[in-house]
Amino acid sequence: YAYHYLRTGYVFGNPEFFRYNIAATLNPFRVILALGMRLWQMFGYLHLYLLTMAMLLALWRPPLHDRDGERQRIQVSVQLIFLAIVVAYVGVMSIVGGAVLARYMLPAVPLVIIVGVSTLWRRVRYWREVVVIVALAFAAALFVNPPYGFSIEDNLAYRDYILLHQDGEKFVEARYPMARVLTAWPASDELTRPYLGYITRPMRVVRIEDFTVEQLMVAADLSSNFDVALVFSTKYEPAHPLLEHWTAWEKLKTRFFGFHRDLPPAAASQVLGGKIVFSGTRHGQWVAVIEVQRVEEARAHKY
Repeated sequence: YAYHYLRTGYVFGNPEFFRYNIAATLNPFRVILALGMRLWQMFGYLHLYLLTMAMLLALWRPPLHDRDGERQRIQVSVQLIFLAIVVAYVGVMSIVGGAVLARYMLPAVPLVIIVGVSTLWRRVRYWREVVVIVALAFAAALFVNPPYGFSIEDNLAYRDYILLHQDGEKFVEARYPMARVLTAWPASDELTRPYLGYITRPMRVVRIEDFTVEQLMVAADLSSNFDVALVFSTKYEPAHPLLEHWTAWEKLKTRFFGFHRDLPPAAASQVLGGKIVFSGTRHGQWVAVIEVQRVEEARAHKY
């Protein structure tokens, strides 16, 4: 920390980093909500609930016996170490960190899996079959998106993202090589850093935070600063979200976890005063390129 302070003048990162990951997360109600989300990620996320349920049901059964006697549990001292790690991760990650991402729990989730499989081995005669079913469910979660919003990098939905952005950004580079492109992160990096593999040379980018109506209206007022817009779904959007009618939960997500709704391409093009020249969709994700029409161009088309 001392070295970081000497080099940057900040102890815990720049002010925005500190605000997003620490200062803005210390609301007690947010901590409770984040705790619930962390527990779900630890014991239920992406079909992990199947192993958790099987483990809890197995605890009602007596231990099995082999030739050497009763099957042994993981040593209690080791289980206590596992428990301490899990509690520490769940607790700390419920308090700090602006984005409640499941990948932050990766160091602790394998411990839950180890205890779960050990419990099945100790108490369930057909434990191998149960583990195979759970493993198949884990594998299915790589391909089948859940009926709620989640981070696309947690399964192969990220492949859909890459393919969509490759198509959209190659289209922009080929058709508008000198254009100024309005977009949001991470596409703003993809269009300016060729080594990421989306384009062959850097393009000029005007960056906004997302594609909500508020952000797009601000951009529309400054439309002379860009020529085309690359809009895309910044969050996974299931066709029928599990809690789509629970407005209270949506308000809480918006207040504490940065939830927002991106305008679809047709609505975004109307706000920006342009026309859609490219679009693509894949399993709940989408991307579109909007060519901005200037007032002079609109008049020329009119007459």
